[in-house]
Amino acid sequence: MTKIIALATAVVVDPHRKLALVVRKHDSSTYIQPGGKIDAGETPIEALRRELREEIGLELAEDEAVYLGHFTAPAVHEMGFRVHSQAFWIETDKPVCAASEIAEIKWIDPVQALNFPLAPLSRQLMTLAAQRLNQA
Repeated sequence: MTKIIALATAVVVDPHRKLALVVRKHDSSTYIQPGGKIDAGETPIEALRRELREEIGLELAEDEAVYLGHFTAPAVHEMGFRVHSQAFWIETDKPVCAASEIAEIKWIDPVQALNFPLAPLSRQLMTLAAQRLNQA
């Protein structure tokens, strides 16, 4: 039986530059979406707000996140696990910075994301970001 990791993740985009944010943890070469594990007793949006504050210094009001849906993919940092993510769309031009376990952040063109070392979940979400940003 596959083990599951419940996550709340964000597709953080700058709609003016049409770029999406990805992050890389220390000791990893793979980029992922900002966000993280949902703690016991937390709602997905509560977990997301906590993780974004801790990881990239982004203070987020609940109404700034639009629910995208549930996504699943193989976990990149925990072998033999799958991530089940409640994903949210966030448009912002607020400054962000790498903090906590995050070594690096990058704003990337989601259309070019397939040429970037992304986790399987992030590949799915970058495809969605490319579609949404090109419609804007």
